[in-house]
Amino acid sequence: MAPPRGPRGGATRANRGQPSSRPTDRGGIQKRKAAGTRQDIDGDLDMDSEGRRTKRLAAGGAGASRTTRSTRSSTTTQARPSRQAANLARHLNGGNSLVSRVSTRGSQKTIPGLVWLQVKGLKESKAASNPGGGVRDLLQFLERKATTAAHRASTKPIAIKQHRVQGELVLVGASKEDSEEILKLNGFLFAGANVEISLKEESSTTSETSAHAQLLKDHLRSILSTRYDGATKLLKLDALSADPAIAETGLLSSSERAEKMFRALMKVCDELFKTRKDKSEAIESISVASNNIDNLNQVLVLADTFPDLHNLNLSGNSLSSIDGLKGLKGKFRELRALYLTENPIETAQPEYKATILEWFPTLLDLNGIQVRTPEQAAAAVAATLPQSFPQNGPDFRDANAIGENFLLDFFTNYDNNRASLVSKYYDQSSSFSLAVDTNSPRDPSLPAPLPWAAYLKYSRNLTKITHTGPRIQRLFKGANLISELWQGLPPSKHPDLKQEVNKYIMDCHGLPGLADPNGQNLRGVDGLIITIHGEFDEFDEKSGTTGKRSFSRTFVLGPGLPGKTPIRVVSDMVTLRAHTPLPDVFGAPASAPGTTDNAQAEQHAAMVAELAKQTGMTPVYAEMCLSDASVGWNFEKALAIFNERKAQLPADAFVAGVGVNI
Repeated sequence: MAPPRGPRGGATRANRGQPSSRPTDRGGIQKRKAAGTRQDIDGDLDMDSEGRRTKRLAAGGAGASRTTRSTRSSTTTQARPSRQAANLARHLNGGNSLVSRVSTRGSQKTIPGLVWLQVKGLKESKAASNPGGGVRDLLQFLERKATTAAHRASTKPIAIKQHRVQGELVLVGASKEDSEEILKLNGFLFAGANVEISLKEESSTTSETSAHAQLLKDHLRSILSTRYDGATKLLKLDALSADPAIAETGLLSSSERAEKMFRALMKVCDELFKTRKDKSEAIESISVASNNIDNLNQVLVLADTFPDLHNLNLSGNSLSSIDGLKGLKGKFRELRALYLTENPIETAQPEYKATILEWFPTLLDLNGIQVRTPEQAAAAVAATLPQSFPQNGPDFRDANAIGENFLLDFFTNYDNNRASLVSKYYDQSSSFSLAVDTNSPRDPSLPAPLPWAAYLKYSRNLTKITHTGPRIQRLFKGANLISELWQGLPPSKHPDLKQEVNKYIMDCHGLPGLADPNGQNLRGVDGLIITIHGEFDEFDEKSGTTGKRSFSRTFVLGPGLPGKTPIRVVSDMVTLRAHTPLPDVFGAPASAPGTTDNAQAEQHAAMVAELAKQTGMTPVYAEMCLSDASVGWNFEKALAIFNERKAQLPADAFVAGVGVNI
């Protein structure tokens, strides 16, 4: 395969700007801001009761005083949030309201890169009489409605990062992606008034700047148009310094300007190809040959703009060591061909090829020479995937059946009487946390997961919740707070531990050194740590449907307080995942008559390899297909199942570049 190259021309790059941070206070429960404020079924605010109370207060006199007391009592009954919601809001938000966004008033600088929208209609709404003029209510409304409409409640909610009031308009700043969703709310009803949403009008200075920027963009587009070959899907960015169209602009007059120009080229590409799929379909190969590149950090913006690139040509540059190539590691996960000829590294460090193969498991060709077959590439990719720990059955080292009796009692009462369960085992020093894992592997043939909205606002997934404040707020401590949280979680039904023990995996071990609740033993007391994996049925009240979830739960049990249950829950941590059946660790593995375990394992491995070869699936998905309960390692059934469901499989189920033969 010849390296992807084209007309000569040169560029460098600078580091991309740091992403602007989002508000950290997201997804919590809020307290209502004023007595007398009601919300209708769509979440719009009703201010009529507040307005009537204000008019009566304006009348003055003793009668007004009596009316005030009467009104306060009445509105409290109608509008006071539940004690559960108030307590959880205070816990999650530290006493603050739901929205914690930046205002651009005063000396606060505007966050760069925001798209500004102007919203009209607040002054005509009932929310205008609210504290602060109802601005906060409007911002919450826009975020909530846009998030729901975009179906992003379980991933990344819409966030307004800055706002300011300008006359009768409210200006809101958000990311480009979020602003597009907010614009879709134009004409929506908010607190009795229709809101008008449009892009913010530019000032004359801004217009002049935009016009200059547009001219530059048009020029860069023209340059790109001469360097793009649609037939081969090749973008030719080699020898940029020798390109007269670029040289005459002065964009390469210094290394700094050259770096900025390269970033600008990639930004234009971002605008030309709106989605990642558009980019991958339009451009498969890029050449940056003969640009005097000595460190790939200069062009790593390519990996951000075109992460699914198949072919990359770096030949004819000044790369002299593997250190200059380190920027490639972890990038271009679909790369199939890489060209590094005519670089000093070929003679200075000829052993670099082994490192390149390690960095790119999908690589088939290096410098025009085949280094892997597609099957070998699939095996190399599979080797990089996380491997599960071998399961040797449960290791349940109980003490006087304490762990067994606790689990039997716990799940029965959790499904039927959560308040009683908390009062029995939890005290004011008990802690509880839950985490939602939306990225866990699952069988695509199973039904789609239930919505996560009921859990996300409490989720303490430490890979996503990275700030100390929210981490602390989502660790629920004390029986009262835990009980109130549980009452708001969806109803559940766990399999009977006695009758369906094969649907669980459990481990139990002694745990010394727990704090003595009586304060008598300074060295601590003995307890138990129990980890249980399983599944449960959940009823989704919004859709009226029932579905399954998988869970992992870890309990730390210790001695109870005097006069209480002999044991108490010191810590309770639960992780929720999309449903995936567990292996039956209690049953003996089925073997064919006269077949040893080793022989069966070899037979299964051969079947996986053959199915992957015939279907183009990765070994992981091939094994999932063969081990399906309805297939039972029957190769013909596996092929039939694949043909039935291949249209439903995700893109990562197939080896990149390998066609389907069936």
